[in-house]
Amino acid sequence: MPNIFDAIDYAMQICWDERYGYRYSGHAANPNDGVDCGGLVFHCLHRAGFPGIPDTSPGVRNMANYLINAGFTQLPYDRNTFVPQDGDIFCCFHPDNPDDPADDTHGHTFFYAENIRAYTDPSGVSANISNVAHAKVEASGTRGRPGPGDSRQNGTGAYNEVWCHAYVTIVNHNTYADSEVKVYRIGGSRINKWMLFNLQDRKKHPLPFNPNWLL
Repeated sequence: MPNIFDAIDYAMQICWDERYGYRYSGHAANPNDGVDCGGLVFHCLHRAGFPGIPDTSPGVRNMANYLINAGFTQLPYDRNTFVPQDGDIFCCFHPDNPDDPADDTHGHTFFYAENIRAYTDPSGVSANISNVAHAKVEASGTRGRPGPGDSRQNGTGAYNEVWCHAYVTIVNHNTYADSEVKVYRIGGSRINKWMLFNLQDRKKHPLPFNPNWLL
């Protein structure tokens, strides 16, 4: 049975694999192809077995029908009242531009996750990694260079293109109006293997983090 946390687990494995970098229209089938935001989300939902989800991205604005048909519920977003829930998928859209038909597919999407191993600095300047209570799991072309391979900001080793990280605000309100943000939620249960880092045996898992420990 599909589980949203399986999809996030797959996404985190990709995030911690430095062979993956951001590439528009990339969908994670091969590290050399790179991955964009929608490609990361849909590839991982597909791997987790959600029905009707293709192993590629239809464009952020076109995701709604796929997600709803796969069993997700669409929730409205209000920056003042919305409380995210572990496993939520955020889809943020640029305002429609009638002069640019391609604009309908543009925007940004990401997983929201709680209590995961992630970069603690929202900007990625610091390479500090720890358990983070509220994090985003995403591929973002606005961080680092567009192309295969994760870039490293200021030589810190922080992977700025496909990454798990803390954040200041979950949605960039300078870019996206509340009406242009939709959240998709589905039920599920977590056997939180990310929480193993809270146990006393953390010395068994020294940095740098290796996703193979979680398999």
